[in-house]
Amino acid sequence: MSDSLHAHYGVPDPEYAALFATLPEIDFPADPVAGRQVLNAILTTGRAASKEKLPDASKYTIVDHPNVPVAGGTAHILVRTITPTSTDGSTYPVFYWMHGGGFVMGTIEMSQDTLTRLGVELGFTVALVDYRLAPEHPHPIPVTDCFEGLKWVVSNASFFGGDISKGLIIGGDSAGGSLAAAVAHLARDDPFFFGKQVTGQVLHIPCVVDPRAHPEKYKAELRSLDIVEHANMAGLKRKFMFDIYEKHLKNPPEDPTASPLLFLSHANLPPAFIQISGLDLLRDEGLLYEKVLREAGVKTKLHVYQGVSHGFHMGFPQLAASKRFEEDYRNGLLWLLGGAKA
Repeated sequence: MSDSLHAHYGVPDPEYAALFATLPEIDFPADPVAGRQVLNAILTTGRAASKEKLPDASKYTIVDHPNVPVAGGTAHILVRTITPTSTDGSTYPVFYWMHGGGFVMGTIEMSQDTLTRLGVELGFTVALVDYRLAPEHPHPIPVTDCFEGLKWVVSNASFFGGDISKGLIIGGDSAGGSLAAAVAHLARDDPFFFGKQVTGQVLHIPCVVDPRAHPEKYKAELRSLDIVEHANMAGLKRKFMFDIYEKHLKNPPEDPTASPLLFLSHANLPPAFIQISGLDLLRDEGLLYEKVLREAGVKTKLHVYQGVSHGFHMGFPQLAASKRFEEDYRNGLLWLLGGAKA
């Protein structure tokens, strides 16, 4: 393994290693459009298990809002809302979610079942944003879609049972974690959100810096991208990460809206709940980002899952580590919903 300061987190979890040994090798096509079919096939198995845990359909309402305007009204995206059923007109805090998939794949269905279950149990409305994907829609379209979608949710929350005065949490996994981190900065600085602030952020296995733009002062802390030992178990490939930014997203490397670590200031951001995989090429940037937020005065809670791959909790829900991930996730949301006081 690389000489990362955090290499001990990459020692394979025995249960994951045993499961991995039984799996066929999966290689994503170089074409991200073709890769979408591969990812969807992988996630179908995990989603079948999550569907079994869904609450009764009478306990929530799903509404698709397909005409959310973006790009100055020249384009439209879908936002799907999921609201607990109320018999007394109750309204709920809002959790706005940005899915993962390397900016080039993934769907709003990836986390829908888990968020539906948590929303019903904990009492919040879910808003899933179906942002446009690269390479057809390169940077900055994914992040601006997410930001404009959030503004739409804030302006229209009362129409789907949301009440942002009770809480406005944003979140995402992997590329969605990058989008959420960027949107948190943009919302902090936009007068639209004065009096309507984001109150929390959830970052799952986030990518927060373009690998072409690692700051010199942090290079000693950003070594997990060079994992060699057990690299086949990490769930991501080094070349894939470079290709995402250089060939598909096509962002300027130092643009902080694609590399949230590079924003000039991280002060006055909402409290952050962060979950990181130990055997993941993105591990070190997630750990560094939590440290940078904390040093800027942002409240944080961090969980690291030793020896499991990027996206393990979705692909392998049967693992004990995945069950810990979900329980920690639930408690992290309770922490944010409670004002991040403890």
